[in-house]
Amino acid sequence: MDTFTLFLALRPEQPLDDDAVDSLGAALRPGDDDLRIWREEGRGLLRVATEGSAADLGTALGLAQALGAEALARCPGQLLEVSAMGDEDSLVWRAVP
Repeated sequence: MDTFTLFLALRPEQPLDDDAVDSLGAALRPGDDDLRIWREEGRGLLRVATEGSAADLGTALGLAQALGAEALARCPGQLLEVSAMGDEDSLVWRAVP
């Protein structure tokens, strides 16, 4: 199994302040020391990244999509992009081409 960086961009229905982002981080994947959540204020985006182990890049993208579903369940909005990145390649899913 290889380790991949899982990444997503989500546009929340409501603007989030620092406390909301911190609460989401605590609820999303407790115990995930690699989980990072931040917001891009000017663009109104929420970004989430973590690491995951998978057999291949396609499977890792599935893990990233699952992370996106978990994030949407706790922070309604629109999932814009999900990606899995390895040492040599990446796969990206975008809501809009």
